[in-house]
Amino acid sequence: MEVSFPYGKRNIVIDIPEKNLIKVAKPKEKEAKNEEELIRKAVENPINAKKLEKLKGKIAIVVDDKTRPCPTKRILPYVLEKLKGEIKIIFATGTHTPVNEKEAEELLGKEIANQYEWLSHSQEARFVDFGITSFGTPLFFNAEFANADSKILIGDVEYHYFAGYGGGRKSVLPGVSAEKTIEKNHQRMFHGKARFGVLEGNPVHEDMEEAADIAGVDFCLNVVMNSKHEIVGAFAGNHKDVLRQGAKLVDEMYRVGVEQKADAAIIAADGYPHDINLYQAMKAIQTVIDVVKDNGTIILVAECKEGHGSEKFYNEMEKYESSEEIKKDLLKKFIMGKHKVYYMLKAVEKVKIYMVTNMDNEMVEHFRMEKISEDEILDRIYKRHGENAKIIASPKASTTLVSLAKNKFHAIV
Repeated sequence: MEVSFPYGKRNIVIDIPEKNLIKVAKPKEKEAKNEEELIRKAVENPINAKKLEKLKGKIAIVVDDKTRPCPTKRILPYVLEKLKGEIKIIFATGTHTPVNEKEAEELLGKEIANQYEWLSHSQEARFVDFGITSFGTPLFFNAEFANADSKILIGDVEYHYFAGYGGGRKSVLPGVSAEKTIEKNHQRMFHGKARFGVLEGNPVHEDMEEAADIAGVDFCLNVVMNSKHEIVGAFAGNHKDVLRQGAKLVDEMYRVGVEQKADAAIIAADGYPHDINLYQAMKAIQTVIDVVKDNGTIILVAECKEGHGSEKFYNEMEKYESSEEIKKDLLKKFIMGKHKVYYMLKAVEKVKIYMVTNMDNEMVEHFRMEKISEDEILDRIYKRHGENAKIIASPKASTTLVSLAKNKFHAIV
């Protein structure tokens, strides 16, 4: 069966014999409907929450920064038109670089950026102590958010490395939290259920959710998008209900079940821009790693025309021999970016990874993988696992989560 794998702005076609193929993982994306109707309907019918019109006083609206794909300027007007009060828009940057004026105009639209007061969360901000979660995380929130009479979160739901899904409570933690709060929460990423597409029993997610409850979030509006960045779902109300509804839709579109583990997976990181560098493209490995047998094979098709994409990622990879070694350091002090090195090492310890890529041999080997040509893909699999090797193909692995059909790690239980 001929399977097309995106590679940069072109495709690589691989003919995989039917006898080897377990499944081609294809997302079931929804087409965009009436965006305005979707958002209005959600806003006017909130799940287990007061309507926006009832929120008074100082109102804090937390929105995403430039590192998230949420189309804030397309959503925000439907919220603002319902509100009466002293409105302040806060960019949820966590530990990222604060948002500047030009970026604010791009994210909010010029009209909103000029008409409403906005500020970017920063680690230089004043923080308010909200106590401690049952997981032991000290809660320190940005004072501008903490002291508001009404708190609104706006974002989007998509898969996340260790929180299960982005969206909902993530606007609070890490969004408007102090570094010590974020570090303590993120150190739980080593838990077995802190992974893509898992909410139940995931301590990173549960801690974040508890933090949002303690903060006193009044209203949450999240959207779900397809690969064209069109809004295909909108959910509003209580942040917990909103996240679960969003996660359910994400799963319907992007979770693919298989009945057995594979000897090998041939995957692509969705092509450009997802495979512009290895730092971005390696996400694709994490979406299939659980359905490949120990000592199995993953072939990652990713152009990576900008190389590794992160000096920190490259340099930290050199320092560590094993995932256990870096885990010890991350438990002492969690540093964003360094977690990617942990995932990379964990992956190459479990399976052999080959890359079809524009990167040179030396760079690929630096990340403990081996560069091959597209013509060598099946040969390498057969050499390691025999002519009857069972293969999963996932051409859009950056956004498609492959899991065992009998897997209990579902978002909605």
